[in-house]
Amino acid sequence: MRPGSDRCVAGVDVGSTLTKVVVRNGDVLASATDRTQVDYAGAAARLLAGTLGRTGLVPADLAYVVATGYGRRRVPFADREITEITCHARGVREIFPEARTVIDIGGQDAKGIKLAPGGKVVNFAMNDKCAAGTGRFLEVMAASLGLTLDELGARSLGAAAPASISSVCTVFAEQELTQRLAEGVPLEDVLAGLHAALASRIHRMVRGLHVEQQVILTGGCARNPGLVRALEERLGLSVLTPPDPLLTGALGAALLAAEALERGETPQTGPRLDTLSAAAAEEARRDGSEDDGRRCVFSVRSKPKPYSAGGEFSLPASATAAGLPRGGVDAGALFTKAVVVDGERAAFTILRSEGDYRRVAEEALAGALDVLGTPRETLAAVAGTGLGAAKISLGRELSEITCLATGIARLFPDAGQVIDVGGHGTRVIRLGPGGAVKDFAVTGQCAAGSARILEVIAHLLGLDLAELGEVSLRSRSPAAFVVGCAVFAETEAISFLTRGASREDLLAGLHQSLAARILAMARAGGAPGPWALTGGGAKDAGLVARLRAAPQSIVVPPEPMVVAALGAALLAGEGRAG
Repeated sequence: MRPGSDRCVAGVDVGSTLTKVVVRNGDVLASATDRTQVDYAGAAARLLAGTLGRTGLVPADLAYVVATGYGRRRVPFADREITEITCHARGVREIFPEARTVIDIGGQDAKGIKLAPGGKVVNFAMNDKCAAGTGRFLEVMAASLGLTLDELGARSLGAAAPASISSVCTVFAEQELTQRLAEGVPLEDVLAGLHAALASRIHRMVRGLHVEQQVILTGGCARNPGLVRALEERLGLSVLTPPDPLLTGALGAALLAAEALERGETPQTGPRLDTLSAAAAEEARRDGSEDDGRRCVFSVRSKPKPYSAGGEFSLPASATAAGLPRGGVDAGALFTKAVVVDGERAAFTILRSEGDYRRVAEEALAGALDVLGTPRETLAAVAGTGLGAAKISLGRELSEITCLATGIARLFPDAGQVIDVGGHGTRVIRLGPGGAVKDFAVTGQCAAGSARILEVIAHLLGLDLAELGEVSLRSRSPAAFVVGCAVFAETEAISFLTRGASREDLLAGLHQSLAARILAMARAGGAPGPWALTGGGAKDAGLVARLRAAPQSIVVPPEPMVVAALGAALLAGEGRAG
């Protein structure tokens, strides 16, 4: 056996996004980082076995392993599990003996840790319920802009006047980002505003700890110079970063493993050796072309695929249907929908908004006119609604609530309530006679009750949104999915898959939980008559099936995404006539 190899130890930090490994024998021998996979235990074992192999060691040389991080309880070859708080504090103390405050910003959560002069943890604070205070916030923004995380931070440093980004939800902040760019705000100013918004949330989390020097920033976000600067400005203190801030937790775990050996703790041998030897053999069979220095701060979602849809549907007969054609445009954060109504015919086009509301609105309206074969100059009136209504300059700007109510009243005159499940929230509108709005409720500052969560899980499973319902309906035992943060839903889904849940049961559990949130809002309104379901969520057969557990009947329009645009067209006509 090689000299000292009997004292070789390892720290394994299984995070929600990345798994990190540090192997030590006195000094750090090797480290590695790779994406956390659905198979937590197998992926962590292969990463550790591969790291040992690159140092010339074998699994039998490993004396003790400490696991930490989000998935630490699923590392069967570890001798001990220790919390991230303790491991990060120990890792930081090794590099910065004078550290008093540690801020760790990871993909799943953010932590603030207060240390005593000797490095002992005396207090801590965490944010693990909302993605807006974590690294996932910047990941989503980078993906939305088509930038890498490195570009995001570097370009923010060139800002002249940081834009105000006020949203407290990652999903809604993405919408706000699109708005700022559409208003002509320079990209660098928008990026600086995003970093300032994250720094503000981190500051609110740690201010109760009485932050003092030295302040150490760890986690993937510590490699972002824009965030470091924003935090320094917010805290009024300088912020230091370790040479490799991703490895701080794994380093601390390895140090604690060595200290456990010094105390005489007895490690497991057989089970760990069997697991790591099998992982080493599997690693050896793999193509050796993988980069030994694997680094990926976060798994960035791909940009949305180009999307367009169009067609025609019939409207119920109405005494007020006669007259010249009129149009309505719903300029939403994700999609722009246009409808042209001509008597009992309605043509529609759906396009991705892409920030340039005016251009996309004109293209969508032209597409709907083409379906009917109607020239633009024959339109009697056009009205706009939605997030970008003020920017498309179509004459009348109408409330989405009013437009949804008007559209449903034409399609389903007896409907007592509208449930609109969109990409950025859910709205419940209680209707009176003739489609008058009696009252309404909307989801608050979190997108967890929106159709966006379906997009996140579809991306994780490699499915199109249109496939989710079909797969969900094949479930026999829905998973106990709890819809929390729309962005963190991906992590919860991975956890279920790791425990052996099928994708059918996972999706059924997601639909069941989302439906329960939506129905809680709907029942609070307590309206008689059928309930009309609109928005992108109404196109998901799995969600619709779960919503139909409500005592009232659920009706779905022929094109549920264009109901607000239909209402705008109907109201445009009435406004012109008046």
